[in-house]
Amino acid sequence: MPVSIFSVSSDRPDVEVLLGNVAEAMRQWEEGAPPLLDLSITLGETSEVSERASRLKGQWNVDSSAIIQSTRPGLGPWIIRFQNLVRKLTWWYLEPIVHQIRAFQMNAALTVNGLAESQEKSLDRHQNLVTELAALQERVEALEAQTSTRGGSTNADAGS
Repeated sequence: MPVSIFSVSSDRPDVEVLLGNVAEAMRQWEEGAPPLLDLSITLGETSEVSERASRLKGQWNVDSSAIIQSTRPGLGPWIIRFQNLVRKLTWWYLEPIVHQIRAFQMNAALTVNGLAESQEKSLDRHQNLVTELAALQERVEALEAQTSTRGGSTNADAGS
C-alpha cells in the first residue's frame, strides 16, 4: 500500500480553516492530483547540509531481506538460519511495512536534498546582496566625501 504525504497550511490559526484545507487536499488526492508539499517554512553550513542530504539519498532503499550476521562460534550459523526462516514466514507481513518505510525515506531524502539546494541558492543570493550593499555603501561614502569637500571649498570661497 503506497504512502501519501499531505502538506496543508493556513494563514489563520483556525482549526476549522485548517481542516477545510485538509478536506480540499484529500478531495484533490481522490481525484488523482499529486499531493503538493508546502516547504515555505524552510529557510549555516551549506556543505555539511548538502553532504548529509546526499548521504540520505543513498540510504533510502531499505533491504527487507537483510540478515544480521552472527560470528558466534557454533551458534552463529543457527542464528542466521533462524533469521532466514523468520523472514520467509513473515515476508507477507513485513514487505508492505518496509515499502511504506522506503516511500517515506525516499520522500524525506528528496525533500531534504531540495531544501539543501534551496538553502545554497538563498545563501548565494544573500552573499551577492551583501556584496552589492557594501559596494553601494562605499559609493555613498565617496559621494558624501565629494559633497563635503565641495561644500568646504565653496564655504571657503564665500568667506574670502
